[in-house]
Amino acid sequence: MISMKAPAALAVLLALFANPAFAADPAAGKKLARQCSVCHGRDGVAKDPEVPNLAGQSAFYIEKSLKDFRDGAREDRRMTLIVKRLSDEDIKDLAAWFASFTVTVKPPA
Repeated sequence: MISMKAPAALAVLLALFANPAFAADPAAGKKLARQCSVCHGRDGVAKDPEVPNLAGQSAFYIEKSLKDFRDGAREDRRMTLIVKRLSDEDIKDLAAWFASFTVTVKPPA
C-alpha cells in the first residue's frame, strides 16, 4: 500500500528546489573556481594524485563537502583555509559549476 504522505512530501521538496532562492549560478561558480584551479585543475581534473577531481561530481556531494570543511566537520589544512570565507550561495555556485561538467570514461580493454 502506498502512503498518501509520500507524494505530498515529494511535491513539497520539488517546490523547495524549484524555488529561485535555491537556484545556483554556475557562471558565478566559474569565477569562484579560479581559486580552486591551483589544486583541482582549471578543468576540475587534478594533476596531483592526492587531490580529488571535481569535474562532474554531484552538486550535492560538492556542496556538502565544502560546508563540512567550512564548518569544521572535515579538516584539511588547505581546504579549511580556503572555504572559511565562502557563503552558502558561493558554495552552491561552485557546486553547480563543477557539476555542470560532462565527464566521460573509457573502461580498460
